[in-house]
Amino acid sequence: MTVLDKLVEDLTYRINTLDNRNRASYIKAMPAKDIIEFSYTHVLKGLERKASLVEVSTSIGRRLRQKMRLEQDSILEAQGGWFVLISYIEVGILGYKKKHMYKNGKKDKHRSYSLFASDWKAIKELMDLVDNEKCDMFPVNTPPKSWDGSAYHQTTGISVIKKGHSLALNYFEANDMSYILKVLNKLTSTAWRINEPVFNVFKQCLRSKENPFKFTKEIDPIKRASLIIEVEAIERLAEKNLGLPFYHLYNLDFRGRIYPNTAFLHEQSSDNAKGLLLLDEPVRLGETGLYWLSVHTANSWGNDKVSLDDRAQWVQDNLDDILIYASDPMRYTGWMSADKPFTFLACCMEFSMLSHWHGQGMETEDFPSCLPVYIDGSNNGVQHLVAMSQDEEVAPLVNLVPQELPGDVYMFIANKVWRRLRSMQDKLPNGLVESFDTVFDEARRLQREYDAASDKSERKTIAFREAQSWRNENRNLREKLFPVYWNRITDKKIRRKTVKRNVMTLGYGGTAYGMGQQVIEDTRELSEYLRDKEHLWGAMLGTLVYKTCYEELKGPATLLSMFQKLAERANDDKLHLKWQSPITNFPVVQAYLKPITKRTELKYGDDILKVNIQVWEEAVINESKQRTGAAPNIVHSLDAVHLTSVVHDSNYLVTVVHDSFGCHAGNMEDMFMLVREKFVELYEAQPLENILTQLNSKDLILEKGTLDVRQVLYSDFAFA
Repeated sequence: MTVLDKLVEDLTYRINTLDNRNRASYIKAMPAKDIIEFSYTHVLKGLERKASLVEVSTSIGRRLRQKMRLEQDSILEAQGGWFVLISYIEVGILGYKKKHMYKNGKKDKHRSYSLFASDWKAIKELMDLVDNEKCDMFPVNTPPKSWDGSAYHQTTGISVIKKGHSLALNYFEANDMSYILKVLNKLTSTAWRINEPVFNVFKQCLRSKENPFKFTKEIDPIKRASLIIEVEAIERLAEKNLGLPFYHLYNLDFRGRIYPNTAFLHEQSSDNAKGLLLLDEPVRLGETGLYWLSVHTANSWGNDKVSLDDRAQWVQDNLDDILIYASDPMRYTGWMSADKPFTFLACCMEFSMLSHWHGQGMETEDFPSCLPVYIDGSNNGVQHLVAMSQDEEVAPLVNLVPQELPGDVYMFIANKVWRRLRSMQDKLPNGLVESFDTVFDEARRLQREYDAASDKSERKTIAFREAQSWRNENRNLREKLFPVYWNRITDKKIRRKTVKRNVMTLGYGGTAYGMGQQVIEDTRELSEYLRDKEHLWGAMLGTLVYKTCYEELKGPATLLSMFQKLAERANDDKLHLKWQSPITNFPVVQAYLKPITKRTELKYGDDILKVNIQVWEEAVINESKQRTGAAPNIVHSLDAVHLTSVVHDSNYLVTVVHDSFGCHAGNMEDMFMLVREKFVELYEAQPLENILTQLNSKDLILEKGTLDVRQVLYSDFAFA
C-alpha cells in the first residue's frame, strides 16, 4: 500500500465516523483522495516556511471552504484543516510539538505548536503519487480552463484575487474585467517544459560537494532546512514533468500583480527553478535574437553594469569558456560563480547547441530557441516614483533618460553613506577610534561563546546573560564606534551590496527599522568580518541609509510622505484605502485588518491543543499597516499596470516576473521597445492625479519636476 493509499484510507475512515454535529462535517462533501491531493502542497509549503500547526491547518481549511463556496469562518477553517492534518500524523509522516512563546523576553503562558516531518522520504514519495491536476499549487500537464469573469476559477475554486477582500471580489464580478482576464488567460495557456541537460546537472549537483546551492553556505539551520526542502521539491517536480509540457494557473494579488498559483517550479521562483525552464514552443532567433541572448547571458553572469553592446561583446570574448562549461559542467565549474548559476548554465547550453547548429552549416537566424530571456527594470520602485514626480535629478540614477552608461542608484547612495560615515569618524577622538579593536574583539568573543554552547544548556543561558550585560553597559561606546566599524569596509562592491536592498525597498515604502533588519540579514554572507558585526551597528546603518535616501532622492521621498497622508485620511474616516488602477481598471482594496484572537481547542485523541485563532471576519482596520502600506501598494499597483499592459498588447508570448519581462530571444527586440512605450503611455495618462481624484485628495498634488517621461523611449538602460 502506497503512502497516498494509507492517507486516503485513514481520512476516509475518520470522515465516515464524523457526527453531523461536528463542525468539520462539511468535508464529507469532498472525496478523501481529492482532499489529500490538494492539501499536500499546503503541507509541503508549510514545512518549507516553518509555518505553525495553526497556519498550515488554516491554509488547508481556507481552501476547503473556497472549494465548497462557504462563508468565511476562521475557526471552522482551522478545525477543518486540522481534521485533514490528523491523517498525516496518523500515518506517521508528520508530527507536532509544543513551542513556548516569548513576550518581552519572558516565557508566555500560551504555547504554539509546530509541525515537523516524521518521514521525509514518504513526503517526497507522495509528490510522485498525487495527481498534478488535483493538487493545489502544482504545475498541470493540460491547459487550465480560462478565467471566465467570475471571482472564483470554475474548476479549482481559487479566487482571482489572492486572499481578496469581498469589496474587490464583488467589484471584479460586477464590472468589465476583460482587459485583465485576457492577460491572465494568455499566461495560463503558456506551455513550459524542463531543460533536460540543465536538469541533469542540477541532479548531479545535489549529490556533489561542489555545487551552487545557497544552503551549502547558509549558517542559519532553519533557513538552511527551508532551502533544502525547496531544492528537493524542485527536483521531484521537474522529474515528474520531464518530457511533458506543463502549465500554471495565474491569478493576482490585491495590487494587481500577477503570480502563478504554483509552488517551487515556476518562472518567479529562485534561480534553482528558473534555470530549469524552457518555453515549449521554439521561435527563430531572427536578426536580433543572438544579440539579446548574449545580453541575457551577460546579465545572468552578473556583468550588467556596462552598455548593452559591451554585454554582448563580453559573451563573444568569453565564448570559449561558455562552451567549455556546457561541455562538462561538473568538471569545469566556473559557471557556479555566476550571479544566477543555473540561468547562466542554461545560456551556456543554448550557445553549445547553437555551435552544433553552425557545425551543420545552418544559419544563426534559423536557430529554434526555447530559452526565455529577460530584461529588468532599473530599481523599478524608484523608477515609478521618479516618473510620477518628474524628478529630473534622480531620473539618470534609475535610467529614465538616455545616457552612455547605466546609472547606478545603489552605488550613488553607497558613496553618499560612506562619505557621511567618514565625516562621523573624523569627529571622534583618536583614543576612542583606537579602542575599536578591543571592543570588537570582546563582542566577538562573547558571541562565539554563546554560539558554541549547546542549546537549552545552562552554559547557553549564562553566555546570553553575559553578552547582554556587556552590551547594555557599553551601549553608548558601541554607538560611538558605529562609523569606525563600517569604515573598515573599503570594497565598493561590498558597500553597494550592503545598501542595495535598502534602496530597492525604498520605492515600496521601506522604513528605517526595516532597512536596519535588512542590513543585519544581508551582510552575513558577504564576509566573515560582517558576519561578526553587532546588530546595533547593522540597525544604525539602516537608519543612516534611510535618512540619506530621503535627503538625496527628493522627488521619490516627497511622494512617499504624501502617500502616508492619504492613508492617514482614510484612517480618520475609518475606511479602507481603495482605488481603480488606470488602464486595467483593476480594483485595489488595501484591506489591512486587525483580527481579534480567540482561544479554541483542536483535538487529537486524548490530546487537546489549546491554540489562538485569528478571527478575520470580526477584524477592524489596521491603521498602522494601512499607513505604512500605502506607498508600496500604490507603486506596486502601477508597476502591475505597466506589466499587464505589456502582456496585453504583445502579439507574442511574454512571461513576467514582477518588474522583469521575458520572451523568446527572437522577440526581445520588439518587446524592448514595447516595455518602454507602455511605461510612457502609463505616465502620460497621469496615474497619480487619477488616483488622487478617486480618493478626493487632489489638494495633495505636489509640484513636479521637469522630467519629460518620453525620454524613456530613448534609454537603453531603463529596462535592461
